[in-house]
Amino acid sequence: MVKFIVFRLLCISVFLFCSMVHVLGQLTARNANGKTATLYTNTYGNRDTIFVFNQTPQPKKGNLSLRQPVESTFRWYRFNYAGQKFEDNPFATITNATMTMQDTLSRGGYRVTVTPAGESTPSVAYVAWLYMNPGFDFKLRKDDNGEVMWTNRSCLFTNFPFDRNTPTAPSSFVYYDPAGLDRPLTLANTITFTMKRGIDAEIVVLLNTQGDLQYLRDNSPPHEDMRYAFRAYDLFGVERTDDIMYRTILPYVTLNNPILPEVDPTSAPVPVVLTCQPNDVVSTYAWRFGNGDSIVYDAENPPPERVEYTYYTPKRSGYQLELSVTSLWGCTYTTPQVTITVDDPRLEAANVFTPNGYGDNQFFKPYIVSLRQFEITIFTPAGKRVYHYKGNDLRNWGGWDGRIENTGKEAAVGVYFYEIKALGWDEPPTRFDHKSRKQIPPQVFGGFVHLYR
Repeated sequence: MVKFIVFRLLCISVFLFCSMVHVLGQLTARNANGKTATLYTNTYGNRDTIFVFNQTPQPKKGNLSLRQPVESTFRWYRFNYAGQKFEDNPFATITNATMTMQDTLSRGGYRVTVTPAGESTPSVAYVAWLYMNPGFDFKLRKDDNGEVMWTNRSCLFTNFPFDRNTPTAPSSFVYYDPAGLDRPLTLANTITFTMKRGIDAEIVVLLNTQGDLQYLRDNSPPHEDMRYAFRAYDLFGVERTDDIMYRTILPYVTLNNPILPEVDPTSAPVPVVLTCQPNDVVSTYAWRFGNGDSIVYDAENPPPERVEYTYYTPKRSGYQLELSVTSLWGCTYTTPQVTITVDDPRLEAANVFTPNGYGDNQFFKPYIVSLRQFEITIFTPAGKRVYHYKGNDLRNWGGWDGRIENTGKEAAVGVYFYEIKALGWDEPPTRFDHKSRKQIPPQVFGGFVHLYR
């Protein structure tokens, strides 16, 4: 029984030792620029490592190291691509050591076996691959001034083609599964491209190809001159940059807030003063006022600093004012619409006023909105006319001041009657007179007012 237990313990110790040899052993590569795992799984259930050595800005050789917990014999084998297998004879053998290292290694696969001291057969084997990343070139095509060529600019996008004499191509690395050497595997080293416009954030952009032409594209070119900074980098830290100046062909204009009348801004007529701030490439201006009217300015009819337009016809929902500009290259830009509201005709009158020389309510002036013609006559209860006004300058008409016309005398305190005849700016015009009695709702055309002092 004791012998059996000792035997079991010995077996377990041997198993743990062998496992420890494998677990503690690991191929490493100093100053490698990166690493990745193989697509295949080795006999130990792990993935082998592909170490990457960038060959830019300076070429360098690869290296591999392996450390073991006990003295061992290490045998190094090189992968033969022509025969698609690891060579039978080792190119290096290191005995009675716990560590082995190989320098000046070239691209390819390497296998190292470990035979612990006192053993005749290897206990474990490690495989690693070395990818000598050649890097890539990246240079944009430019004109003599270092700018985007005219042929690469359009109203909808801008292309940034690569220099044909400096092709940009990613590299790849082919390796094999040692358990199935007839099946080549490929590590594709892709290149990512980013674009940065001025102070904007860097964004990733797609590479476009057309035959042997490679180019990057900005689908939202700016409406101002801009320096672009491009960056290209692969999976393992090789990076190239280039920048280029873009001269815009896109027009742009800022529409300033329209200047409207300070008094009754929604009562027709509504004069509007318009100004704008264009960029340097604008050649044609087209003001559209939302009612079918437009004004176009160009080189033969240069735009003034201030454009004036008057809205006459009421429209409560508003007119959509906008400005479209065009560049010499035929590109256009239209400003967001600005709503100009013109209220419907209205006529309302208070029934009392106090022309006593102080305080408010000194004049009898009906509330008038969007009327093109206006006539008012005021009578005493006996039918004598004391005031009359007819005109269309309603913004400047002050109203009745409580004096008898042509005499300047103050009218007596009491009740007075008024009649109004008016036409609105709408089409057909709203009428305010005795003929409007039948309209529903009825229009105000006359009434009485109390004069107090």
